Amino acid sequence: MDQIQPPIGRLPGAGQPAGGRSAWRHAAALATAVVIGVHGLLHLMGVALLWKLGQPGQLRYADAVPAPGSADGYLVGGLWLVAALLFVAAAILLAAGRGAWRVAALAGVAVSASVIGLAPAAAADGLVVDGFILLLAADSWARARTALGDHPAPSGEETMGGD
Repeated sequence: MDQIQPPIGRLPGAGQPAGGRSAWRHAAALATAVVIGVHGLLHLMGVALLWKLGQPGQLRYADAVPAPGSADGYLVGGLWLVAALLFVAAAILLAAGRGAWRVAALAGVAVSASVIGLAPAAAADGLVVDGFILLLAADSWARARTALGDHPAPSGEETMGGD
């Protein structure tokens, strides 16, 4: 009888020895997914503040730009929500071993970085985490390309962007 092959999207390290290299990679991927997911959930604080649902943590209505409850506040709060959803999606995709986590994470960083300057109290910490996620996604993408043997075309040859 033929052996059944595991699904392509299985978690990295599944079925490997607990002390093996892939077990460490799996643990690192899960830890990274937790960091990205928590970062996404923290973006919900901006939503709560700007949609005037509450003053979470040290965030206060008086310090918020744009004014909470205003049309601009709802718009920027919506962008915070989009960033939160993108980061949570990236965390889920990373935990599931899907390469698409990079796209969701990069989109989350782009949205987050564009609105984070409006919240000076959280700007420094948020930009550090966004930068960390950006570096992780870029490093992961480069490692995946190298592992697949995908190298740039020799000089003088053009490629048409696809994988």
